[in-house]
Amino acid sequence: MGRRLILFLLGLLSAACGARTPEETAERLDDAVARVVEKHDGVRHAVLHVDAPDLGLSQTWVHGVANGQGAAMTTDTQFLSASVGKLFTAAAVLSLVAEGLLELDDPVVDWVAPERLTGLPRMGGTLTLGDLLAHRSGLPDYFDGETADGTPTVFEQWVASPEMPWTRQGMLDHTRRHQVPTDVPFTYADTNYTLLGFVIEGVTGAASFQDVVMERVIAPAGLEATWYHHPLVGEPLEPQWAQSWAGDVELAHAACLSGDQAGGGLVTTAPDLARFLRWLASGDDVSFADLSEGTLTEDALGRGLDYGLGLWRIRPGRVFFALGGLPTLVGASGATGSFAYYIDEYDAVVTGTFDQTDWQERHIRFLLSDVLPALARTAPEDG
Repeated sequence: MGRRLILFLLGLLSAACGARTPEETAERLDDAVARVVEKHDGVRHAVLHVDAPDLGLSQTWVHGVANGQGAAMTTDTQFLSASVGKLFTAAAVLSLVAEGLLELDDPVVDWVAPERLTGLPRMGGTLTLGDLLAHRSGLPDYFDGETADGTPTVFEQWVASPEMPWTRQGMLDHTRRHQVPTDVPFTYADTNYTLLGFVIEGVTGAASFQDVVMERVIAPAGLEATWYHHPLVGEPLEPQWAQSWAGDVELAHAACLSGDQAGGGLVTTAPDLARFLRWLASGDDVSFADLSEGTLTEDALGRGLDYGLGLWRIRPGRVFFALGGLPTLVGASGATGSFAYYIDEYDAVVTGTFDQTDWQERHIRFLLSDVLPALARTAPEDG
């Protein structure tokens, strides 16, 4: 906590020390990204993309090596976006709601085969689509949620045996056999989004939910380098994708990821994530308001970290009171230190990754102590 406090205070002091030109801000952000790669052994590469036209800033900063062949990480290198993919799944579901094909209060059993649901540990009551989207289902998290019998979590099993493939049903079976219901209103659980993948297939009749997300979200948003990394068990992986690490274990090219789909199975780039955020900000199809209004659970993910329907909202002043002057971010984060956020006050998008699970929380500190204060100090040269 002491280190975190120091980082926040440094960010606050930085934000209060006068204006910088966009060029000066760009240099500081480049230095910040480079410093992470140089000083943190587990981070082999890092990407930060900022598009803030009103501030005179639109650039991507990239440092480090992308893969075991020594290829440099570039702006266009695709990486595993982890749970940022939940925002895509939620957007696809809401597009189906907008078309009248689904309702948020629909019982899940209306769209998912009963055998997939039978025996899943949760409290009583009707399980609805809204419950899944907002992580209010009472279902435990198979990914890293505690087990009742000491069985390793799915994530622990991935790290121990990355060569072992998984299916979506295998993930649900883990929950069914080894976990118990949660007893709090909000529990972030990949289990919810795995079920949403089945919901999308059930309502559309599509062979795979990935096709629906491609049609309803990825294509309309104009994304050119975004798709699902492992739709079929055993499908070959693309070696040019950036490596992603859990400590010293490489996972982005591992067979275990075959089970990670609606909860976080997208490969993308930082510029594509920026385009996706701009698409949501436009509100032409699915909007940030659709993903948040009336659904936000405050402090769901931690102090100042709220959650809606696949959407994170970060309130810096709630995270740490001294950051109260910094603007709110909306978007999503992933366990690999991936991030995609829109800042309405600046009409800016901030995207990127550290591709290291050790940065699951640290990337939030990076955004609040390095990126936001730098943007707050930026004064366009014409204004």
